[in-house]
Amino acid sequence: MTPSSPGPAEQPATGSLIRSVGPWGLAAMILNGLIGAAIFGLPATVAQAAGIWAPFVILMVAAAMLTVLLVMARLAALFDGTGGPIQYVEAAFGRPVAFQIGWMQLLSTTAAAAANVNLLADYALRGWPAAGSSPWAHSGIVLAALSLILIVTLNRTSGIARTLAVLAVIKLVPLVLLVVLAVPMMVAEIGPALASARVPAPSSLTQAALLCAYALVGFEAALTVAGEARDPKRDFPRALVMVFVTVALLYALLIWGYVVTTPATGVPDKAPLVSMAVALIGGIGGLILLATATVSIFANVLNNMLFLSRRLVAMEALGGLPALFGRIRAVDAVPRNAVISIMAVVVALSLSGGFVALAVLSVASRLIVYLACIAALPVIERRAGQSPSISGSAVIVAAAITCTGLIAGSEAASWRAMAGAALVGAVLYVGNRLWRVRAGVPVR
Repeated sequence: MTPSSPGPAEQPATGSLIRSVGPWGLAAMILNGLIGAAIFGLPATVAQAAGIWAPFVILMVAAAMLTVLLVMARLAALFDGTGGPIQYVEAAFGRPVAFQIGWMQLLSTTAAAAANVNLLADYALRGWPAAGSSPWAHSGIVLAALSLILIVTLNRTSGIARTLAVLAVIKLVPLVLLVVLAVPMMVAEIGPALASARVPAPSSLTQAALLCAYALVGFEAALTVAGEARDPKRDFPRALVMVFVTVALLYALLIWGYVVTTPATGVPDKAPLVSMAVALIGGIGGLILLATATVSIFANVLNNMLFLSRRLVAMEALGGLPALFGRIRAVDAVPRNAVISIMAVVVALSLSGGFVALAVLSVASRLIVYLACIAALPVIERRAGQSPSISGSAVIVAAAITCTGLIAGSEAASWRAMAGAALVGAVLYVGNRLWRVRAGVPVR
């Protein structure tokens, strides 16, 4: 655990990160981590598996995932340094294990950023028919988006947080509008639809539940920037719960609205919210939702790029990466080396398609991060002299059961990929620490 040291909100410490992000900035980061690309495809896939029961499925899954979030919130109330889960696991199990957690997060989030910026280009090209399917237009949009993101992420974190807050509002307004416009049909149709609906097969419900669970992860990423928050021990727990509950309810309403406004055709709907907007507003509604999806994905990638650079800083502090990744400019408190290095990797992956090979790590790595944090919480609280309560222990057990259930439904390929990545991470950690010792570089 690191002591709180806010100091003046905007006064930079020489060569270190500064605490400049308030509660609304943290909330915007959490929201942009949760609402990215998934919601723009989720309603159709969940409705296909669960029918009219789809909104109830996501609410039940959200209730189960809330236990994992509450564990993260309890940990967030104890730490205020950069790294989030990396810091929690280090406190409980040591630096080698913490480095592996950071390494898994680094690989999966880098792949997700590269995949999402390609998806952003796909959505942008849907609203630009003249470009057709030109690979040059697609690559141009990818490079333009990443260039803009680089410009933003080379600014102070407080400025990035303000940008993310604006983007959060831009993406939320059209989604909330869809819900409002769909309310009359939702109220009128729910009774007859439930009366005539058949209960889906268990396998279909399981598939729907897994899809919903994977759409509700990502809330933990924002914890990485606790070292740049003014009062993370107070603000993060509140923001986590508030944003997660709000997003879960919004997702349920959007899925419900899609089910009642868009007739089932048996043909996969790749842009369900666009279809919903066309049904409610007309052609202009479809264009608005295409623009909303593009903005949403852009904000999610920007979010991820911020967190990725700070993970490099936290992993360097463990002694597992070269010292250059931990250097922070005194003039603006930005880890430029980390930002530029991550951007170079994401550009290469985005244009080469190399992110596909890493994408299988996404689910497995998140579940490992969750399980490691769940295991770390009782260890940390016991060392701090805190006696476990019945309710607190129940939340930990429920969170562990939730993650175990998700693991049971995950593909074996993702776990094989994770085992290989863990081996590479171990070699990287040991090799770099040995090099730093021989080179006379301090190993903390």
